[in-house]
Amino acid sequence: MKYAWIILLVLVAGLLIGPYWSGSTGYVLIAIGNWTIETSIVAAVIMLVVLTIVLRAIMRAVLLVVRKTKWGVRWFGERKNNKAQQAFAQGAQLLVNGEPAAASQAFGRSWGLVKQPLTATFAAYAAQQAGDLSLARDWLRKINNPADFQVADTILSLRANPELARQKVDLLKRLTATHADNVPLLKVTLQAYQQLHRWHDIIALLPHAQRLQCLTATEQFTLTEQAYTEVMRELGRSRADQLEPYWDKLSREQRRSAPIRLAYIATLRGFGLEDAAGKLAARALKRGDLKLVDLVERKLIVNQDELKGFLQDSLKRTPDDPMLLHALGQIALQDKEYDLASRALRRAADVAPSKQVLLDLAYAHEMAGDQKRALSCYRQALKS
Repeated sequence: MKYAWIILLVLVAGLLIGPYWSGSTGYVLIAIGNWTIETSIVAAVIMLVVLTIVLRAIMRAVLLVVRKTKWGVRWFGERKNNKAQQAFAQGAQLLVNGEPAAASQAFGRSWGLVKQPLTATFAAYAAQQAGDLSLARDWLRKINNPADFQVADTILSLRANPELARQKVDLLKRLTATHADNVPLLKVTLQAYQQLHRWHDIIALLPHAQRLQCLTATEQFTLTEQAYTEVMRELGRSRADQLEPYWDKLSREQRRSAPIRLAYIATLRGFGLEDAAGKLAARALKRGDLKLVDLVERKLIVNQDELKGFLQDSLKRTPDDPMLLHALGQIALQDKEYDLASRALRRAADVAPSKQVLLDLAYAHEMAGDQKRALSCYRQALKS
């Protein structure tokens, strides 16, 4: 605005000085009916400027009076709110479209019209997404509720610098307890705990993550399996005889959870308790609590009578099932029956070739002394 006035003054000065300097001021003739007015261009410009200033002053005075009336307050208030809502909606759309910088500006226009904490929160998030952390913090300071500010500031801080996680553990525990339904806070907390290997804390938050669906199904499955595996391994390293009591203390729903059961089977195998691992796997397969593919991919198939019997009976009903063939091939590898393993794995690879089955088949050929076929399988596995 300041520069606009400077430019206007320069133009006016030019109009005033120019004609006098040239010696020809010119004239303007205004005819209205029988009335005529003749004046110089300079005087006409001066009158026009004065008239503009007077009209603007009158308009401001009228608006000032109107704004103080009930009708004026309501009309101008609604107009301002509508403009603020439009700017907020535009900012939200830009944010969805992946334009955080433009979104931050739109939220700024909305805030200039109506100061709402939600607008400041969205503006802070947009600025953070755009990489302007200084602006994001400035927006956060506009939030009136100190608790909301602390939550938002913590989220931004950890997103910008995950290494701060260790310093904020106590704060994260307190905030997740008081803001249990805050999805962004829960996500950064889970990431921080995972970075710090705080698996017990992660397990405590997993039900909230599932309820709020803040993770994808795959992320939830993977994190659950990882957290329980780490906790069980730690327990087994200190006292292996405590694994079974720990398992028994879990709820029925937890014991039937696929990722938790996989974690327990992997832990049992890791401590050489293969008979218990095999029984657990067989019963889970029979009840449908586990999928055979999960056991095969993680190489949790063990040569245990109950599990082996279940797999053989299933293969009699579906002799060309590639997953059953793969599982029995893995058992044959454990028994060092490499020819039998090669036949089972070859049949599985013919029906449904995959990187895992080709790698197992390559290992079977290699252990059987057939280096040529082993090399061929390794090459196929690399291409798949």
